[in-house]
Amino acid sequence: MVAQTLAVEAFAVASTTPVRQVEPYFAAGAERLKVSKTTLVVRYSDEAWAVAHDFGVLVFIGVDAAERDRVTQQLVASCEAEPRPPLLETFLVEIVPGQPPRARFDRVVLPQLDMRSVELVALAVGQSVGMEYYEDNVDVLVSQLERASRHLAEDGKLRDRNRELLRLVGRGMTTRTQVVHTLALLDAPALAWDDEALDRLYRDLRASFAIEDRYRALDQKLSMIQDNLELMVDLAQHKRSVLLEVAVIGLIAAEILLAFVRH
Repeated sequence: MVAQTLAVEAFAVASTTPVRQVEPYFAAGAERLKVSKTTLVVRYSDEAWAVAHDFGVLVFIGVDAAERDRVTQQLVASCEAEPRPPLLETFLVEIVPGQPPRARFDRVVLPQLDMRSVELVALAVGQSVGMEYYEDNVDVLVSQLERASRHLAEDGKLRDRNRELLRLVGRGMTTRTQVVHTLALLDAPALAWDDEALDRLYRDLRASFAIEDRYRALDQKLSMIQDNLELMVDLAQHKRSVLLEVAVIGLIAAEILLAFVRH
């Protein structure tokens, strides 16, 4: 077998996608090698594979453009709650018989393609493009927070209602939870537990995509967003408490005035 290079294309379509929902979108003749709650591995041929993750990412290795676009478009069309163009990340798999697995700048070198190596590469590349998806979401939250902070600085008061601020807090908390779920930072994938070469390859791939560094930066942003929004909610609630106190004082004054008028 001679060396060959295959394209890896990963699409982040949504924040979450049930694997069972995606499974029918792949060609009927493609072999379903693994169907679990979190991962679907499909083999079209020895040099063409696809992996779907429950965190909303599709990864294709050596799959022709027509099939790749067909599956991706069907998944995008099914995500009615999040209608946005998918994010794309590209990578390469170089098959070199006899060579040990290793990660390089723009590719991963493998002695052969099998289910474990495909799933491992797809997980690392999928986490990278999934991270980019959340980075975009967080940038939107930062923009909304910046606008609210600017209004507070200019007017000395909050323009947003409590409900809107609470929604922003909820979005930040949800995004943070989804990021942790996507990256699964605390555990290496089970398929690498009993294979030192695959475990090293997975760690090298994560380092190549700077997953940990990007996660820490994202987590710091989310912490900042949550802290600032909670402060704004406290300010809004304090303002509401003051208004209620003023209203109560006004009612008491009105009662006193009416009693005085009656007498």
